Amino acid sequence: MTVKEKNKITYEYFGLSILVILAHSTNNDTIFEKFFSSSGIGQFAPVLFFILSGFLFFRNVENIYDVQRKLKKRIWTLLIPYLLWNLIYYAIRLIMTPGQGINLYTIYDAAFNYTANPAFWFIYQLILLNVLSILFIYILKEKKYIIAFYVVLILLVIFAIDIPYINEDAIIYYFSGAVFSKLYNSGKVLFISKKNFFIMLIISICLFAINRCLYKIIQYGLYYNEYILSVIMLRLSFALTIFYFLDIIFSYEKTYKFMENTFFLYAIHYMIVRFLVKISQILTYKVLPYFVALPLEIIFFIMSPIICVIISYYLSNYMKKRFFKIYNVLTGRR
Repeated sequence: MTVKEKNKITYEYFGLSILVILAHSTNNDTIFEKFFSSSGIGQFAPVLFFILSGFLFFRNVENIYDVQRKLKKRIWTLLIPYLLWNLIYYAIRLIMTPGQGINLYTIYDAAFNYTANPAFWFIYQLILLNVLSILFIYILKEKKYIIAFYVVLILLVIFAIDIPYINEDAIIYYFSGAVFSKLYNSGKVLFISKKNFFIMLIISICLFAINRCLYKIIQYGLYYNEYILSVIMLRLSFALTIFYFLDIIFSYEKTYKFMENTFFLYAIHYMIVRFLVKISQILTYKVLPYFVALPLEIIFFIMSPIICVIISYYLSNYMKKRFFKIYNVLTGRR
């Protein structure tokens, strides 16, 4: 992987982190907030995160032993930080809402099921997907296995067959990232390509047209699961459109310090944005008249990524200097 390609990953992760922050900062039904919400453009952030995660996991992976090696590494880079951050959020919730009972079940539930840290649903899914990579490495060996596996995934969606614990669409996104990695390793697809942006844009437009047609049909109680499949495929194609769109506006010659440590930014952003939302709600409903509070709320919304990035940047630098071992564990040695 070239320096520019590594820089692109930094840009992608940082940009997606901003989208996630905005999606979690929504507090009202303004058109502006809806656009960035989890039902708007924000929905494509986790999709591309899954694609990139699948791509990076299967980079330089040739056999089951490489997968096992990476899984052992993921214990430190994913599992332990996941458990620790969930417990930190659980402790914060106990402090903020005193009077709650503490028992082994609630502690277990918070640690493993992210009940106090909803933003970490993605890490939960990613851990499970990493484990499934033991299966994926065999499927990726043959084109016919890849096609057959996609057919199985499509049928699961069409017949609404639920897989326990894991999201079926997350499997599609992550596995597509793994396939993308295989194509990249063999030189059949480019990581940086302005041409690919236009190709993916055309595909996304076509899928959007299909999606809208199916949306009208489901009003009559028909083809609902097919509509869900079209949503998944549209998210996949549009996420890849975003992936290549950055090639149009950036040269990836260099990165900046504030763009690094995106895991730490992801880990702490939720507590920051919910605090900002709480302040906004107090101002809106208890202090200021609505016509003044609403513009202020939108300002809070726009400023939330900037505030999160600034706090994350300076807090991470401080922890690196004073509490490096703790920071190292919390960020999975990143």
